[in-house]
This record gives sequence, structure tokens and C-alpha cells, in this order.
Amino acid sequence: MSHTDNTDSHIINQAAKGDRAACNALVNKYRESLINYIMNIIPNREDAEDICQESFHKCFNNLSKYNHNYAFSTWLYTIAQNNSFDFLRKNRIPSATTLTESELNREKKAFNTALSPEEVMINSQAVENILKAIQKMPKIYREVAELRFINDYPLEEISKELELPLNTIKTRIRRSKKLLNEIWKS
Repeated sequence: MSHTDNTDSHIINQAAKGDRAACNALVNKYRESLINYIMNIIPNREDAEDICQESFHKCFNNLSKYNHNYAFSTWLYTIAQNNSFDFLRKNRIPSATTLTESELNREKKAFNTALSPEEVMINSQAVENILKAIQKMPKIYREVAELRFINDYPLEEISKELELPLNTIKTRIRRSKKLLNEIWKS
């Protein structure tokens, strides 16, 4: 049985054919709730709006790959979550759990010169939100999540660090993303 209701299904099919009105209908229906969801990860409205726009762009470019057996909103939120994690990785927010006190002070000084106090606070809150969510995860997923999402380790390095096969790491990363998503929804 399909998890996408008939109205969404019709609109999605039209959007996949390039119908701008259908695309606008999907944006109007999901935009605000998607921004709120993203703000649980990135607590800055402007960044959340940018990530939301990027998420819709990726969604519309890949509508042909969407499986109608699953809820469209789940697919869209997964895209947004991945974009949010990418945003955090690109901004390389240092993790307090992996730095010594002197390294942390040095990082704060470097960070403070590059960003405004408001940006530092927002980024710190984003890291704190992710760390809190990661701490709620089982140990096998917590380890890979910290290495990947907080420390930005490549998958190969995580595999070497934890002495596990690369495919196991990929599976645990995928499952940790799913767990994070569930934690944020609750």
C-alpha cells in the first residue's frame, strides 16, 4: 500500500514532469515544517531557509527516483537532514569532546576571529544539539556518528580507526542518521 496520499501522488507526478505549479504546491505545503525541522539541527533561520531551498532543489532534480511506496515527507526530510549534516561538516565546527582544554581555547580564539559572537553561539548550539542527540544513541552508532558528523572523518578513516570493514561503517552511518532523525522527531 502506498504511503503517499493520492493528492500528493498526483502533484508529485506533475512536478516530475516539470509542472511549476505542482512544484510550488509542494513547496507551499512542506516549506515551513521543513524549515522548523532543519532548525532542530541548524538553529539559525537564514541557514535553515538556505538548506530548505537546497533540499527542494535536490528533491525536484531527483523526483524520478522517488519511490511512491513511501511517504514523500520522509524522503524530503531525509534530504534536508543530509543537507544539514553537510552544512555542519563544511563549517567544521570543532567538538568540545575531542579537544583538550588548550586546543579548545586555541580553536575558540581562531573561531572568534572568523565569526561574529552570534555566529559562534549559533554554531555552538548546533554542535550541542547534535552531541546531545548522539549521546542518546547506542555505543556502536555513537562512535561512528561522532567520527563522521562531528569530526568529519572520511569513511575509510573511520574504518581504520574502529578496525571494521568499510561496508559495516557505511551501514552504521546510515543507521545512525536514521536514529538521529528519530531522536529529533521525538
